[in-house]
Amino acid sequence: MNRNLHRIVKTARRHPRLATCLLGQLSLQAATAGQAGLQLDACYQRYLILERLGQAHSMQNELEQGLHIAEQQQLTRPAGLMLLALGRISYTQGAYRDALMYWTRCVDLSKFNRDQVTLVEAHIGLGQIYDALGDRKTAARFHTDAGILLEQLNEPYLLCKQIINLGVNELNTGELQAAENCFLKAKVLAEQHAIHEYLAETYWYLGLVASRNAQLDTAESHIRTALDLADACNYVWLKGAVLDSLADILRAAGQFDEALDAYGRALSYSEKVASRRQKVRSLAALSEIHEQQGNWQQALHFARLHQQTTSELSELGTMDKFHELRAYDLSHKSPVEILLELSSNRLLEEGQQGEVLQLIADTALAILNTELAAVFLIDGNEVGLHCHARAGRSQAQVKAEMPCQNLPLLMHMLQQDEMPLVGHDMRLHVVSTEMQALLGQEQLYSALEIPLRLHGKSVGLICFAQVSGIRNWSREDVLFGRHLGNLIQQVLSHAEHAQTQKQLEARVRERTASLQLQTEQLQQAHKHIYRLSEIGREITSSLDRDTIMEIVYRHVHDLMGAEVFAVGLYRPEQETIEFPCNILRGHRMLPYIRDIRDKDLLSAWCVSHQQPIFISDIYTEYQAYISEAGLNKLTVDSAYFAGLEKIIPVSHIYVPLMIKGRTIGIIAIQSTQKNAFQRMHLDIAMMLAAYTAIAVENAETYQQLLKAQQILISQEKLAALGSLVAGIAHELNTPIGNSLLTATTLQEQSVLFLRKLTENTLKRSDLNQFTATINNANELLLRNLMSASDLVSSFKQVSVDQTSQMRRLFNLRKTTLEVIRTLHNLIHKHGHTLEIDIPDDIELNSFPGPYGQVLTNFINNAMLHAFENRENGKMLLRAHKTPDHQVQIIFSDNGKGIEAQDLRRIFDPFFTTKLGQGGSGLGLSIVHNLVTTILHGSIAVDSAPGMGARFTMDLPLNP
Repeated sequence: MNRNLHRIVKTARRHPRLATCLLGQLSLQAATAGQAGLQLDACYQRYLILERLGQAHSMQNELEQGLHIAEQQQLTRPAGLMLLALGRISYTQGAYRDALMYWTRCVDLSKFNRDQVTLVEAHIGLGQIYDALGDRKTAARFHTDAGILLEQLNEPYLLCKQIINLGVNELNTGELQAAENCFLKAKVLAEQHAIHEYLAETYWYLGLVASRNAQLDTAESHIRTALDLADACNYVWLKGAVLDSLADILRAAGQFDEALDAYGRALSYSEKVASRRQKVRSLAALSEIHEQQGNWQQALHFARLHQQTTSELSELGTMDKFHELRAYDLSHKSPVEILLELSSNRLLEEGQQGEVLQLIADTALAILNTELAAVFLIDGNEVGLHCHARAGRSQAQVKAEMPCQNLPLLMHMLQQDEMPLVGHDMRLHVVSTEMQALLGQEQLYSALEIPLRLHGKSVGLICFAQVSGIRNWSREDVLFGRHLGNLIQQVLSHAEHAQTQKQLEARVRERTASLQLQTEQLQQAHKHIYRLSEIGREITSSLDRDTIMEIVYRHVHDLMGAEVFAVGLYRPEQETIEFPCNILRGHRMLPYIRDIRDKDLLSAWCVSHQQPIFISDIYTEYQAYISEAGLNKLTVDSAYFAGLEKIIPVSHIYVPLMIKGRTIGIIAIQSTQKNAFQRMHLDIAMMLAAYTAIAVENAETYQQLLKAQQILISQEKLAALGSLVAGIAHELNTPIGNSLLTATTLQEQSVLFLRKLTENTLKRSDLNQFTATINNANELLLRNLMSASDLVSSFKQVSVDQTSQMRRLFNLRKTTLEVIRTLHNLIHKHGHTLEIDIPDDIELNSFPGPYGQVLTNFINNAMLHAFENRENGKMLLRAHKTPDHQVQIIFSDNGKGIEAQDLRRIFDPFFTTKLGQGGSGLGLSIVHNLVTTILHGSIAVDSAPGMGARFTMDLPLNP
């Protein structure tokens, strides 16, 4: 089925109207594209939907046109479907003659196509015609024949339909119990396969059975259930039929108003689906009820309509040639049909030779309508003629065997001629006497002998005879006889082949046994490959070395039953193999180290040669790898915990862990049993080693990256602290320098003052000047030293905060200014400015140190990236409280902005556009971690090239 058509059909149950429209469109598209087969398939599927909706009659013209197209283009299967649909429409309308024509043509075409499904549907339809015409016996045969055909198919829908129609036939013949059994069986089948329309039908028919048994309550319950189910699946035809039956029950209960309503609704449905038979019943009932109630005008109206519809139905249903159906009655088969059935009988290939030959002889009587049939075969020594099968009234007289020498003329003719021996009147035949003796008949009037040949050699004959009178054998008789002879030759050839096959079977069994073992191994290997791929994903998904070892051991133990599992890591710089993870029977062992220079170690040999080791018995195979001294080094005493039993492994598998031709370690798998492992286990170990090598390498690399990250983070912190110290040093330089200059000046003035005092040349003006100088110097010293003291206090607070993560209550503006003061010189040096817009009343009970680091990293990042090769850069730091007890802090710059492809990676570790130019790639990553993990806030960035960048932090006031 076309994919689009299949998809539409799947939706038809839930959305029938939509499916109808889509199928119509598909049919038109297929017609335009010249795809007649698809066009007709879509047309038929649309008919099936409309049939459930009671509108199938609206497609009659389209179906007839489709039949014309199918006949023109010799599309036999679609033609059968069109005929089937047209027959169903005609039957529903009561036009039995047209239905007969369509369905009989459908039967012929379906047999030609070998379309068993359509053939079954047509047979069920013909049975329904017989039921409608009152010939229950023939109808039953048609339904039974449909059931026989269904035995070869897996079609629950058709089987349910056939059982229902067989039940209807039983109901019409008064066999209520048999009918009920059929409907119950169909009900179970419909429920199992969710065939909703047939489930509704079974409830309706069960209601009819209950009504016939005078169980009106049960009948009404079943019929109302049927009506609900029909409503649910929108089965319009059934709605009318069920309402008609419900009205009968209501009428019998004396509920005439309810009955009138039900009959009226049934009438509307019958007109909708164009069912004249249903319409006749409803009109008759309406006329009768209105007459009983004295509504004469209504009664007359419905009576006239009833008469008119009855006349139409009678005219359409008249059949001049009722016997036309007989050709399609499977219970009366033609000789050709019997011969075809015999030819396709499985017994011809599967049965014993004697059984098959007897079947052919028995069937030959019906095909040729003859009195006697017998099969004779020449024995292997060509000495006698033996009878292998016989049938007919006179079969007892046929000779079981006769020497060939007693039949010289017959044997000569069989050897010389392949043509049939036709004896219309055996009295005139040359072999008359011999045939009479062979068949044991005193009087033999007519005979037909068909020679049997195999590989060009005569092997016998099949004989047909008349013993009660002369028969002129027709051309068809001879052809049928030759075909039966061909069947016998096929049976003999099959027997010969069977004998040859028996001779081959012994050799095949031997070969099969060996291949079976290989197949089992291949199947096991296939399972292992799939499982190993799953194990590989599990191993490589972990970056923890101990977890990797435990995963590998668990699977090695499951796959191989290993007792000891170890992973060694090769350290070429120390010339050692470290075994950090060793497991003995599920218990951890202590780590140990092996010397790669020790030639008596299996692990050293595996690493040195970069080759796997497979040993089934170490005591007989050790010479290929180690000397006898190595037998004492198979286990390490220092690896055992106290109380852990020491073992001596006998079976060993060692596989190197390789990465791009470089050995990074080994896997060791051991058992105390001999021959514990197979070569398949070595293949598994090598696969696991490949996965383990990748996983171990990834774990080592990951650990190195973690260490490198910690080092870089420490360096970043030290760099920030260095910048802090440099800024403080510069800021302290001014007040301390001023203090030094003042102290120097004061010292000079003191020396001059003392000299004048010693020389007694001191004047009052000198004293006044000296005291004024001292006073000014004191003021300068006090002011500059206070400024230095404030700077030192700020530095102490900031340095303490940045080197610790202690929570304390702090003022956001004050802390911000303290941090900015340490960076003021750096900002001013590069010609940039930073504006602060933070209210004085914002207090946080949080972590000022991480906040200072975040602010420092923002400023450093802006100067390194945003203001690259630029001066007069402007930075703005704003903050305000939000209603949700948070503070929003926004840091922005008017720099060059961030590219879109870089913006989504801005907080990734080690991402930088200045690699090797002063950028570590950790600044904003650290910011993100501090904001989200320590300050318990969130951070976002907005930027576009040439538009600067804006970082927005939302921090809780009391995290």
